[in-house]
Amino acid sequence: MTTIAYRDGILAADSRVTHGEDGSARTHTCKKLFRKTITQGKKTFEVVIATAGESSPGMVFVDWYGTGKPIPDIFLHLGGDFTCLVLTPQGLFEYDVYCRAEEVLDDFYAIGSGAKVALGAMACGKSAIEAVRIAARYDPYTGGRIVSETLEKAEVKRDRKKAVREGH
Repeated sequence: MTTIAYRDGILAADSRVTHGEDGSARTHTCKKLFRKTITQGKKTFEVVIATAGESSPGMVFVDWYGTGKPIPDIFLHLGGDFTCLVLTPQGLFEYDVYCRAEEVLDDFYAIGSGAKVALGAMACGKSAIEAVRIAARYDPYTGGRIVSETLEKAEVKRDRKKAVREGH
């Protein structure tokens, strides 16, 4: 449960993890955007991976992506309810438990429990970061610090002041 939004070369994410959906739900803060250096033959390039859904399978995907190894056996036997967006120099790609790339050709895109709110915000001209911020106001499973990554910047930008003001 999360909101990941993409627009204009920027991936933005919230940082809230929610365990349980009933009255016993609990949350904590985590990282959902990961930068990896990939080497394919003589080419080396960076990618940014965003994870949504079940945390553990998403992290297995992050560890696996770009290794050239077969799909992890855990996915073949146990599955996993996650979605990852991978921003590469060639474009934006969506992956699930089958580890097959589907290129996203839209100008903006969002995944996670707050995706509909984020897509609506971006349809009204908001940035990826603003879209996640708006989703955090309406989706109970989105919140915490909003972070963003691009392929050009090596450091994570954090929207700490706004998250604190909004109580997330």
